[in-house]
Formats: sequence, structure tokens, C-alpha cells
Amino acid sequence: MLSIIISSYQPHYYNKLVKNISETIGNDFIYEIIQVWNPNLMSITEAYNAGAEKSNYNNLLFLHEDLIFHTKGWGKVLTDHLSVKQTGIIGVAGSAYVPYAPSSWAISKEYNCINILQGNKNNDQYIHNYELKKKRNPVFAVDGVFLAILKKNYNMFKFDSDLRGFHGYDLDFSLRVSQKFQNFVVDDILIQHFSKGNQDKNWLDTNIKIREKLNVKLDQIINCETEKDAFKGFLYQYFKFYPINLNNLLFCLKFYPFKRIKFAQHLLFLKFFFNLIRYSKDINKKHNDNRNRTYRQRPFKY
Repeated sequence: MLSIIISSYQPHYYNKLVKNISETIGNDFIYEIIQVWNPNLMSITEAYNAGAEKSNYNNLLFLHEDLIFHTKGWGKVLTDHLSVKQTGIIGVAGSAYVPYAPSSWAISKEYNCINILQGNKNNDQYIHNYELKKKRNPVFAVDGVFLAILKKNYNMFKFDSDLRGFHGYDLDFSLRVSQKFQNFVVDDILIQHFSKGNQDKNWLDTNIKIREKLNVKLDQIINCETEKDAFKGFLYQYFKFYPINLNNLLFCLKFYPFKRIKFAQHLLFLKFFFNLIRYSKDINKKHNDNRNRTYRQRPFKY
């Protein structure tokens, strides 16, 4: 038995998904769908917590509405996964490594775990992203497109309602769950997702907020190269939206992986910061021009 909780605002996607679930979840499998109508009225954390409060079954699935299932009989497959002792979250995408700097879960092919048909909103093309080594792949971070968990385990953690908007909730939730249970990405449930995500300023700000508040200890072997790439990626992302100045440079150093990278990599970052400061006026001007151009091109909305 499964309670499927969907924060919904696009009826055409939702109706298609409901029909698809009935056709694929499995004959005689008992389930309920809890639609939380949410056209920007509340954060996704509030919507998911509200939906979980209404659930009647012991297995919960928090699901995006812009997807369909390709696996037949996936309901029992999922509940069987959740029944394994010490299982936390079951997902279809995630990472077995979490760097010190704010970043996407998809930080490195070495640690990525994913089994998704990734498409676009027009549903006219997609590719199969598959990076798995076995049936159940242990991870820390789980992508929010598909988050399944036992209700008793959900009740220990719940989604953080202080996180506003629609970003970062999955990272926060899955890392907290990983402190007590083992999260997994599985290879025997396949979905097709009609979105590639959007790492905009809201995404960045939320991930920064999560890293500032979240104090979790992960049992992972430090990878210096991954830490270097993650921090460098964070800097590029951060200075796309914020000007290069002393205050912002000092802020970024809060996430510098001091003890996680090699001496030679420290020297590379010294050079990198030197060039950021040296060319800050030109970089800031270029970003301002790009932002102004984007703003002028946006259609005016009444």
C-alpha cells in the first residue's frame, strides 16, 4: 500500500500522471494519490508535509507531477525496497558523495547514481541517463523528483518548512535522513521526467542556506579533486549572481575546503582569487550588461 503525494499546479501534467500511475503501478496494488494544489501558494516543503498528514498508508512517495512511469508493476517493487531493514529514502537519482561547498547532487560521474529518461517540457525528445553499478546503490543525497520513505521514518525528519520556494528541500531532507538510515538509488524503477531543472539564483541561495544551517557528518572518504571542482563550480555560480567585492569573497571562503584539498590545489585557488580580484571590474560589468539585456528581453507581464 502506498500514499503518493504530489505538489501540483499543472493540470495537464497531473492528469496524465494519474492515468499513467493507474496503468503501471500494478494490478490490485492498493494506493492513494494526494494532490496538494499549489500554484505558488506555499513552499513545496509545506505542501509535502500537508500531504503526508493526510496519508493513510505506511509507505510514502513524494513525486513531481511532470513525469510518467515506464516500469510495469513498480508499486510492489518500491514497497519491497522500502521494507529492507535500515532503508531510508529510495530514489531514482542521487549522489554517493557530498562536497563541502554548496553544489548540485550531480557533482561527479564517479559518484553520480541515476536512472532516468531525461526529457523536456514538450516531451519531444529525451535521453536515458543511467549511471548505476548495482540494483540498490547507497547514496547520501537524493534528487527530489522521486522520494520514497516509510511513514514512520518520515515522521522523524519531515521537510523543513523554513525552506521557502521549490529548491534544496530534497538535499536537506535526504542528508538528515542519511544520519540514521541508508538512502538508495535503485535500477528497477524507470521514470521519464519532462524537465532538466533550473539552477537559478533561488536554487543557489537555498543551497547556501542549507549548507549554513545543516551540520551533518557523512561517512565518506574525502576526494580532493571532487572538492576542488565543487568549490570552483560554486564560485562560478555565485559570481554569476553577485558582484565580486571583498565582502562576497570573504563570504565564499566560508565554504572553502581547507582540509580537503592538496597543497598544489591551494596554490591554484590563490591564483584563481587573484584573477577574480584583478579582473573584478570587467567581470562585474559583463554580468551587469547580461542581466540588463535579459531584463529588457523579458515580456512585460500585467
